[in-house]
Amino acid sequence: MKKIPALLTATALMLSLAACGDFAPDPTDAPEVALDYAYTDEDFPSVYGSSAYEPLMEAVAAIMLGTTREDAAEHLTFGATDAAWAALASGDAGVVIAPEGSSMPSGVDTAAISRDALVFFVGEGSSVSDLSSDELRAIFSGSADSWDSYGGQGAIEILARPEGSGSIAALDRLIGCDAGLVTGDSLPLTGNNVIGFGLWSECEALGLANGYRIISVDGVEPTAQSISSGEYSLALDVLAGVSSDAADDSAERTLWLWLQGSVGQAFISSQGYLEAE
Repeated sequence: MKKIPALLTATALMLSLAACGDFAPDPTDAPEVALDYAYTDEDFPSVYGSSAYEPLMEAVAAIMLGTTREDAAEHLTFGATDAAWAALASGDAGVVIAPEGSSMPSGVDTAAISRDALVFFVGEGSSVSDLSSDELRAIFSGSADSWDSYGGQGAIEILARPEGSGSIAALDRLIGCDAGLVTGDSLPLTGNNVIGFGLWSECEALGLANGYRIISVDGVEPTAQSISSGEYSLALDVLAGVSSDAADDSAERTLWLWLQGSVGQAFISSQGYLEAE
């Protein structure tokens, strides 16, 4: 990893970021001033994270290395949020990109790099379009098992998420839930009596809610604007994590700082993710 001089003006850099928004070109040219270092395959940090942010970090790694998304993905491991934070604690991960997990390791530095939200979706034919926080709490705690009181019909069927999921941690933290009701590997259900949950970015970037209908919470629809403004009450931070022992000039901390900076934030926005609050 070597230092390189800043060669482009801020205007030219912003134009270059906008031009690579959909990442159709393959391979991707490396920007001259993405940060103060030039990464190589040998020193690019091992990045772990929640699956919702895999497209984002593939784009970041491809740009930094001047390669394809497919080749850049060799440096990335994505899956359950809790597993990502555990990998940082063990030293397997150099950088983590994920929301807060069910438990957080000690000895790490974290910073918000994006904004996301916990959202809920129902069957496309459901008559339910809005639920209050209290109603969601009743459903996901198991104290309510029928749609009859909420404008729907039939027994409530909850779409489970994998153990260690960041969306389960967010649900427990922001609403409250019975872990046994929401954790598992259930097959997708498409009836009008189902309800699922996940992160807004998963729905936007990965199609998590395809075949379902996202509902509003407390009368507010989750949109980029309502999440960024705080009007939607179930917003949360996407964190970048690095070991507290990482040196100031290390590959890991350099990437961690870049994601927080103005250029990194502009790039995150160019990829369809929300900038940090």
